Amino acid sequence: MKTTPFFSFSALALLFGLSAGCASSTLATDVREVDDVFKARNRRDLAVSVPDEEDWEKTAAEVPKLLAKPLDADAAVRIALAHNRDLRAAFYEIGIARGQFVQAGLLPNPEIEFELRRSTDPAQPLQADIGLEYDISALLLIPLRKGVAEAELSAERLRVAGEVLDTAYRARTAFYTVQARRQELDLRARALTAFQAGYAAAEELNRAGNIPDVDLATQRAAVESARIDVAEAENLLLDARESLNATLGLSGEQTRWTVEAPLADPSTEALPTEQLEKRAVEASFELAELEARMQVSSRRVGLARTEGNLPHLSGGFHGEHDGFSWELGGHVTVGLPVFNRNQGRVISARSELGAQRERYAATATALRATVRSALNRVESTGRRAQHYRQVVLPAREKALAETLLQYNAMQVSVFQVLDSQRQVTQTGMAYVETLLAYWNARAALDQIIAGRHRGLGLGPAGASGTSMPSGGGGSAEAVH
Repeated sequence: MKTTPFFSFSALALLFGLSAGCASSTLATDVREVDDVFKARNRRDLAVSVPDEEDWEKTAAEVPKLLAKPLDADAAVRIALAHNRDLRAAFYEIGIARGQFVQAGLLPNPEIEFELRRSTDPAQPLQADIGLEYDISALLLIPLRKGVAEAELSAERLRVAGEVLDTAYRARTAFYTVQARRQELDLRARALTAFQAGYAAAEELNRAGNIPDVDLATQRAAVESARIDVAEAENLLLDARESLNATLGLSGEQTRWTVEAPLADPSTEALPTEQLEKRAVEASFELAELEARMQVSSRRVGLARTEGNLPHLSGGFHGEHDGFSWELGGHVTVGLPVFNRNQGRVISARSELGAQRERYAATATALRATVRSALNRVESTGRRAQHYRQVVLPAREKALAETLLQYNAMQVSVFQVLDSQRQVTQTGMAYVETLLAYWNARAALDQIIAGRHRGLGLGPAGASGTSMPSGGGGSAEAVH
């Protein structure tokens, strides 16, 4: 008699094939889905294109081309998005959540039991038992568990999208710092050159007997102090370059990039202040992620309750062969939820949901405050930078020129000339620091509007690492 097997070989092969397919990497899918988030917001400049995992491990083709030319802020962002290893790790972490989502949707495996028995009576035939057991409760809970995992995957995708913004922001601000340190080194170098020229002239005047030795020694001390200032400025520039290298993920020959352009003057473009707080809240990846986390917690509450109240169900078939014929039957096992109804898990899940709600409200409040702070910082630093460039710096340079004229006429001492020269340098340094604070604040404001407000390095409101010279010539703080 021809029989039909319960599971055909082709069906088993298909099942194993599907299992193998589910185990493959989903990196390209994860990257594409995050890119789609930014495309929907018309931010294609933040797309991270990775065709497959093999190419992902290589240097992106655009990186050498960008490094071959003097860098600008946009190029630094592109390199960071293509080459930063921490960002790549974040994309792999989406795969962890996706794997949990796939796992949650898999059917439970059946359990098969075989048993052979031989009686001590040699006249009795060999007896065999076979049983098939299946966890029915696990099967019924698949939709709920899959819903929790799906919400977690969505939250993870939003978290990584926020990390894309963080990486771009760090690259941009690190680039601005390199520009500022280059300008400060230039200022220190120009001051050294001026002091060296003054010392050379003082040597000639001293040999002619026109100035005392104390003036010559003072000029020499000024030269050596300026030389130390240059060395310190060089060290700060090197530190800034290494910070940018780390953000861009560069090493070896790739670190020989150049920067030519100085920090630009404050933009005259009007700030997008209309409904700024509302736009920031709507765009916030942090709030979107917290909303997704609340969805996760809510679904966990439902899952815990269902698991607790649903009786544990399992069933199967049983066959016994007594040596002459088969006896077939089935059974169902029911576990009564009398004592353990997941009360503890329900409490934990509800507490997690409450905590997420409070964090959402706190984050929204902090976001609005950060928007106002960043906007104030942009406006304040912009006005101060303009005042430095248009008023304070010209006043300092004119004061230096007048002091030199009076020194040549023997009306003032060398100390006043040196002091005037130092004030020009310090004012230039303060201008550069204010420009850096302006562009950092501008990057922070753009970052908030793009959807991220945490980790912004706005710094203290006074934002100047260089002490302002006292005395005439006007104060930029007056325009704060």
